[in-house]
Amino acid sequence: MAEPIVKYNKVTKYFDDLQVLDEIDFEIQPGEKVALIGPSGSGKTTFARLLMMLEEITDGTIEVEGEYLWHEKDDKGNLKPASSEHQRKVRSNIGMVFQHFHLFPHMTVLQNIIEAPVTVQGRDKKEATKAGKDMLDKVGLLDKADAYPAQLSGGQKQRVAIARALVMQPKVLIFDEPTSALDPELVGEVLEVIKSIADEGEASMLLITHEMDFAKEVADRIAFFDGGKIVEDGPPSDILYNPQSERLKDFLERFMNTQ
Repeated sequence: MAEPIVKYNKVTKYFDDLQVLDEIDFEIQPGEKVALIGPSGSGKTTFARLLMMLEEITDGTIEVEGEYLWHEKDDKGNLKPASSEHQRKVRSNIGMVFQHFHLFPHMTVLQNIIEAPVTVQGRDKKEATKAGKDMLDKVGLLDKADAYPAQLSGGQKQRVAIARALVMQPKVLIFDEPTSALDPELVGEVLEVIKSIADEGEASMLLITHEMDFAKEVADRIAFFDGGKIVEDGPPSDILYNPQSERLKDFLERFMNTQ
């Protein structure tokens, strides 16, 4: 087995006195697609936000491509808090697609997509524009390059957000419930785009989702979170059809009863 592209080691997270993650050990392999499922408040979104550095780690370490994310080594080889320069370098390998799109309303679709490659990565604007148009074509929205977010449907906005993440060429791509803010009739178009990206197989993917059929179809593994811990972790067929813990059995039964 290859070296993991992402490695959590005894990762703990508190919000004041509330423990949200409890000594999580977890690895993602290069190119692997992992779905996270579990009830609201189980810790799965916080787990992803620590990787994106949107929440601060309380204890433990996270590595990306063998480099510590929140730490770096001093001259004696001991871990110390990472400098902002070190954090930016390691985090540049990670992209995230949020529930609520987070597009800049005053920018066109294409401007939204090329803003980070130009300002963060320092890429040539002409090259970034070509790459941005290629990504828009990939998500089926090249004809919307000059439109503004207010002129798009929710599904189109989310596809633009996916193109914006892809243009950064991340090695790890996080999807945080990418369809939860969409009207039901728009969910399918976004899931199809994510599935096509997954089928290409290049980036590792972390998918936080309540779409069980989608998780079964796309993911190599599913991890079930509950109470800040990973209760079960395995192939979709085992997790969804042969749960071992009562907690996962109850979750799946409740979930199926609400569908």
